[in-house]
Amino acid sequence: MSVPIKFDPNQGFQRDAIDAVLELFAGQEVAEQGFADDGFATEEMLEGFTELVFGNTLSLAAETMRRNLRGVQDTPITDSEGKEQPAIPEGMRTDLEPGEAPEDFSVEMETGTGKTYVYLRSIAELHRNYGFRKFVIVVPSVAIREGVLSSLRLLKEHISELYDGLQFDSYVYDSAHLNRVRQFATASHLQIMVINIDAFAKDSTIMNKPAEALGFYKPIEYVRRCRPIVIMDEPQNMETDIRREAIASLWPLFKLRYSATHRDLKHLVYRLTPVDAYDLNLVKRISVVAVTKDEDFNDAYVEVVKIHATPAGVTATVLMDVAGKLGTQRVQKRIRKDDDLYAISGHRSVYQGWTVEDIHAGDVRLVEFGNGRKVPETRSSAQDEDDQWMRLQVRMAIEAHFAKELQLKRELRRKTIPAAMKPLTLFFIDRVANYHPKDSKLRVWFEEEYEAVRSDAKYAVLDLPDVDVVHDGYFATSAKGEAKDSTVDKEGKARDTKETAAAFERIMRKKEELLSFEEPLRFIFSHSALAEGWDNPNVFTICNLQDGKSTMRKRQQIGRGLRLPVMEDGDRCHVEHINVLTVIANESFTSFAAQLQKEIETETGVSFKNRVSNGRDPRKVNLNKKMLASREFADLWNAIADKTRYSLDFDTALVVQEGVKRVNGMDPIEPVKFRVARHLVDIGAYGVGGEDSVDKGDVIVEGARKIPDVVGELCRRVPLSRATIVNILKQCDRLEDVKVNPSVFIDRVADAMNHALYEQVATGIVYSLKPGERWDAELIERRHNDETIKPIVVPVTKSIVDHIACDSAVEQRMAEYLEDRRDVPLFVKLPDWFKVPTPLGNYNPDWAFVRNQDGGKSLYLVRETKGTDDLEKLQWESEGWKIKFGKAHFNALKVDFFFGHDPEVLIELSPDYTAHGAQ
Repeated sequence: MSVPIKFDPNQGFQRDAIDAVLELFAGQEVAEQGFADDGFATEEMLEGFTELVFGNTLSLAAETMRRNLRGVQDTPITDSEGKEQPAIPEGMRTDLEPGEAPEDFSVEMETGTGKTYVYLRSIAELHRNYGFRKFVIVVPSVAIREGVLSSLRLLKEHISELYDGLQFDSYVYDSAHLNRVRQFATASHLQIMVINIDAFAKDSTIMNKPAEALGFYKPIEYVRRCRPIVIMDEPQNMETDIRREAIASLWPLFKLRYSATHRDLKHLVYRLTPVDAYDLNLVKRISVVAVTKDEDFNDAYVEVVKIHATPAGVTATVLMDVAGKLGTQRVQKRIRKDDDLYAISGHRSVYQGWTVEDIHAGDVRLVEFGNGRKVPETRSSAQDEDDQWMRLQVRMAIEAHFAKELQLKRELRRKTIPAAMKPLTLFFIDRVANYHPKDSKLRVWFEEEYEAVRSDAKYAVLDLPDVDVVHDGYFATSAKGEAKDSTVDKEGKARDTKETAAAFERIMRKKEELLSFEEPLRFIFSHSALAEGWDNPNVFTICNLQDGKSTMRKRQQIGRGLRLPVMEDGDRCHVEHINVLTVIANESFTSFAAQLQKEIETETGVSFKNRVSNGRDPRKVNLNKKMLASREFADLWNAIADKTRYSLDFDTALVVQEGVKRVNGMDPIEPVKFRVARHLVDIGAYGVGGEDSVDKGDVIVEGARKIPDVVGELCRRVPLSRATIVNILKQCDRLEDVKVNPSVFIDRVADAMNHALYEQVATGIVYSLKPGERWDAELIERRHNDETIKPIVVPVTKSIVDHIACDSAVEQRMAEYLEDRRDVPLFVKLPDWFKVPTPLGNYNPDWAFVRNQDGGKSLYLVRETKGTDDLEKLQWESEGWKIKFGKAHFNALKVDFFFGHDPEVLIELSPDYTAHGAQ
């Protein structure tokens, strides 16, 4: 039994997309049946071909097409702020040469909003209104091809009812059935051919070779003489020179491109962005279950990012943990044969024995170390913990699925929904071999975790199927029948074994059966074959088990489950709290949201308020020469431009006393854990964000911890003598904590000792002027960068530039506040080369500005904007201590310096200012 998916023909946004294409050809008369030739084909092209074909003819003049196109693009729409604007902004339009007729059009629709439905109905409308009868739908992969064929089958009756019994033939191109190519060309009624781009992209394909069955004509000759209208599904995957030439070889009358992520945007006639789809509730909401792991520096970590083979030798880029003044951090390093990772790591004892024996750059690409460890390219040495992480994600996905099953059952009982609904879960895995064999780790983990969750008493009411029938995987296969990660062969076919052929039929083709409770399958595994084109409306959970180097985009992942779900009666569900797609991510929510927003901006050019309007285009920042030459700027610069040097004086006994106090006062140290939290994504005008997380618990990372040389590690991180460090450790009462999490213990103790040291240093530091040395104001013009890609830009009139580039909302508020203050005639975001020397490295303050006072006096103020005004909350490595040293520097210049987050407070004099900066 299958679920009959129903379609709503009256959705306004879909009708708008259809009408946009129809209006391009306003004035076109219904073409007469006969040989298709609108003057495009030359005698040489037609020579030798004698069969009669029925095709498409376009009779509109170039100027009419141009006028129609501009009319469509100028159609007024109301934006999210209630303002009218053209449907397609000027900046997204493609220029036309004089006399050029547009023949390549783009329709942008967010994944899950019915893109295939729209272009199939557009075909019917173009046929009914203008008589166009030959359409070729070109697809880049098997998954997309099968999705189109499924839609054609599901919509056959729907289209027939909408268009007075319209009959049409639709089929996929098959090199074994060339008679269908002849039928496509010679039939006088509507014909729709679906073809994979690889089936005709090269001269070696059957499509481009003479065929005896076709009178020794090439199959493509039949197609091209019909002057087909070419529908390009996901055209961003057909942008290579070979594929562009292949499309052109069809002699298309015109092309219609449909995608959510156009790369080469032709004449855009309609767009429905991710923000539009989200605002209009056309897709599911997105919830992210973030499964993250605490930083763990207790064992040697080596990840081979890339192996480089050059004439000069073989090297490798690796990620590893390196100790420094700012604590242990995971950084990239370039290594070669005989390198010692112990030395590179800052002599961290966990890396003893990790010398590079060899770097293999052949068929087997890996780095071999002296301790016997071998780390393949794109893999890490932390396999056991990676496996624990991955298994935890599998568990979370299964729990999310069971929770959805339980929710749907309850909502049905409460009559929130009128019919039952079966949810599906999709796993994207890192390697096919981790699932494909029956004893592979992912399959074993899944089956064990499924049984564990199923045995939970709260899910007993569900009575879900046995584990052996509830999951399956679909992967494209090679000619030998081996599972692999690609999607098609050179003829556009998937060559499947008996087992994979069954999975192909079950997952790819039987979408309606998957929605039925009679089909037990609920969990689907794939590598990349289902990454684009395939989707199912009832996918409610997606679990990404691919590592951070996966090329699969966030929008690809979530796109497989964005469609509104279908109930057992075939109707769509429109209950908002039910329509939530849960993504199990192996990263923090912040990282997930930031990457999703970046993809949306880059791929669609969607403008988020106060952000760079197009992810591909930087914003211009011009110098304000008038303000730069003003008296206010000259006086301000004169007050702040002197350079200084510092000297130190501190009491070691007080450092020890404060160090012991701070070590004893450290927060409790926890073992390394995996953290699980759930967030609901919000996509709106201000970007991709989310509500506060719901903590779903944590899991301790398994494994024993080796205790490193604590004193030696601290000596390398803290600028105190070994004796002083040992003295602090002997007097403190927290030494037992080192066994819980050695790396965190060392980091926190180093932090405490540094705080104790710099507390004394900040009290005793003395800055003095360096005679005759000043920052030269001319550097502002010489080093000015006239563009920025920073996330926030604020237009201003009272600064030395016309836009202030900001790194945070705190800086944005400060810029806007200073711009609006009447008593501030000038303010400057200090350039990154304006640095103050400190014991912790150079410090770059944020703001300098002039504030006018009564009586014609002016104050020259320097301010640092942070997210807090509590200095203790700012860790010293995040410039908390540098701020104290900066204050001592500006005291030497007799300039008021202060920091905080509230502009209204920062405009005033700092509490300890002695008025010697007033002039």
